[in-house]
Amino acid sequence: MADIHSVITGTPHIPALLLVGRADAGLDRTSQAYRAIRRQIIDLTLPPGSSFTEASLAQQWGISKTPVREALARLRRDGLVTALPRAGYVVSPITLQDTDDLCALRTLLSGEAAAQAARRGVPAPALARLEALSEVHFALAAGEVEQEEALRAAVEFEAVIANSAGNNRLAKAIVDVVDELERVLRMAALIAPGAASPPGELKAIFERLRERDADGAETAMRNRCERVRHDVIQVLAGSASVSRAHIEMPAPALPPA
Repeated sequence: MADIHSVITGTPHIPALLLVGRADAGLDRTSQAYRAIRRQIIDLTLPPGSSFTEASLAQQWGISKTPVREALARLRRDGLVTALPRAGYVVSPITLQDTDDLCALRTLLSGEAAAQAARRGVPAPALARLEALSEVHFALAAGEVEQEEALRAAVEFEAVIANSAGNNRLAKAIVDVVDELERVLRMAALIAPGAASPPGELKAIFERLRERDADGAETAMRNRCERVRHDVIQVLAGSASVSRAHIEMPAPALPPA
């Protein structure tokens, strides 16, 4: 069956969700540990605020502490974990401000990628894959597929466009954002399990790409990203953990000079 691995030529940037279950035998120990720990953070197996040690992860994966330590150093640079002095590590929290910043960045990057992909023209195999993926949310609305399949379809849809834009750094940046956003989307889905995307959003983007309408593709992609941004912030802001949080005192205003 066609998927992003077969419809994008060269070496595509692949979101973490689409690497689940694929062999990582070609990776060194550090990269294997990094991928495994990062996946547990993204899919909430290691939820925000959970703590662990190098030793516990090394024991879990049956490897030495050295690759785990090096993987955790990379995850610290990613902002996904924080080191605790003499107490291991803690998974970074999901905050409203960071989520809003992340969603805003996604809007900018993915909107530009859609415009560039439309100008260049998406190759026929990738375009056919986008059309198939755009149908999955209609199947979700009809109760024919589960939410997990719809999430995978949406992630792959955005990644195919990112890799079709002709800018390697842009594609990598989008995939990095999508990986971080997956964790947020999974958290939002736990808080509001009935929430779902309007079925026609991906279809509208696909149609603009098929017609090589750069402005229309950018607008359709930005509209989708901003709708997700609004919905996710609304869900997170209404969660019990936020509503029960202490309100901090604002900094005192400086006296007039």
